[in-house]
Amino acid sequence: MNVYDKYKLSLINTMIHIHQMKKSEAMNLEQLKSLQRKRFIKLLKHVVRYSEFYKNYYQEYGINIERIDQLAIEDLPIIDKKIMMENFNQLVCDKNIKKDEIEKFINDPDMMGRKYKGICEVIHTSGSSGRIGFFVYGPNDWSILKALVFTRVSKNKLHIFRKTKHAFIGAIDGHFAGISLAKDAPRLLFDFLPVDINRPIQESITDLNLFMPDSLSGYSSGVYLFALEQLKGNLKIRPERILCSADHLTDSMVEVIYKAFGVRPINFYAATESIGMAAQCDLNEGFHMFNDWHIFEVVKQNGEPTEHGELGNLIVTNLYNYTQPLIRYRMDDEIMIEEKQCPCGWAFPLFSKIAGREEEFLIFKDPEGNIEFIHPVVFVEFIVGGLEKFQVVQVDKNNLRLNVVIRGDKDSITSRIRIRMDEILKKKKLIDFVGYEINVVDDIPNDPKTGKYRLIIPFKEK
Repeated sequence: MNVYDKYKLSLINTMIHIHQMKKSEAMNLEQLKSLQRKRFIKLLKHVVRYSEFYKNYYQEYGINIERIDQLAIEDLPIIDKKIMMENFNQLVCDKNIKKDEIEKFINDPDMMGRKYKGICEVIHTSGSSGRIGFFVYGPNDWSILKALVFTRVSKNKLHIFRKTKHAFIGAIDGHFAGISLAKDAPRLLFDFLPVDINRPIQESITDLNLFMPDSLSGYSSGVYLFALEQLKGNLKIRPERILCSADHLTDSMVEVIYKAFGVRPINFYAATESIGMAAQCDLNEGFHMFNDWHIFEVVKQNGEPTEHGELGNLIVTNLYNYTQPLIRYRMDDEIMIEEKQCPCGWAFPLFSKIAGREEEFLIFKDPEGNIEFIHPVVFVEFIVGGLEKFQVVQVDKNNLRLNVVIRGDKDSITSRIRIRMDEILKKKKLIDFVGYEINVVDDIPNDPKTGKYRLIIPFKEK
């Protein structure tokens, strides 16, 4: 790592970005739009110079890349995860980043918790689409993201004579979005406790009671489960701030969390494509869309923009990732933009509804009749080299079928899938009574009733 990269990853650089974030928060809507436009044009100039894919893709669509300053976002074609992954080496702007090396890196247990090539943060997921994807953030990209989340989402209260204690509940045994960001909080200011969502809950309760976190973040359903334990008297912590993301946070879950901890959780909209897209403010009026560092478009099925209050598909442009730029990238989620302004003072636009795909817990019963579960995000984050797409079907109460689409040697890839699945079952102490089979297929179709992909199909007793 050279001196320049060390500076980009430093706390000093993050603090400079935090100062810039604060200035943006004081802007009105027109000023934010002007800043957004400036950053959009700067990013476009960067990608047509350094990304072979974008340059060629735009030229194929008849776009004059010599007149970047005159282009509107709507002039550009939409991409998705499939297009991105098929053109990965040509899309990234750093030619030292290679798809096959990334795959080896994320599947190497010795690289857990480390940065790719010592400087880049890699986030991977299958997402609710079941299609594997990974996203690379360079040193400055990651520093901007940390500043964005620290300033507008976590808002952690720093203590003068001791470090702030932060606990994160989620999948922790991989290069996942939540854990990667949480663990990278400055060690000078924070103590950190990772809480594995796939670990027996009693072990995590013991750790949390000993740690006594000042702030708590993680998957909404995970925070909710621990809130129930707090109400039972098993968990006895007093967090000052609670952040929820990754899966759906319902009104009833909010009330349970508030009753348990006396703190109303802040809902945070994050994805591997950008962990810092939107969040509720303390007034809980809706999600503020951080449009100084993103361009958000909501479109109908025919591609036309939606009206305020109308549900549509989210298209996002990430304005801070110069390493793996995402321009007009189609997300799986549907959102609804509000016309109203929040009384908190932020001019960031609001959206009030996220209609992403909601997966279900897999529920099992042990030989003594006790109920156990696997959190759906464990499979959302199921990554194995050579695995391109997969689906989990619970064929009966204690048996699963993994439908998999693979690329490469069938025997070696299925062996790695088996190793990963055994790790999950052992950690949750399900290995002795939950079985599974691996079913290699050419494709996994969408549900014929809904037209949408189902990552997890739980067993339904008749």
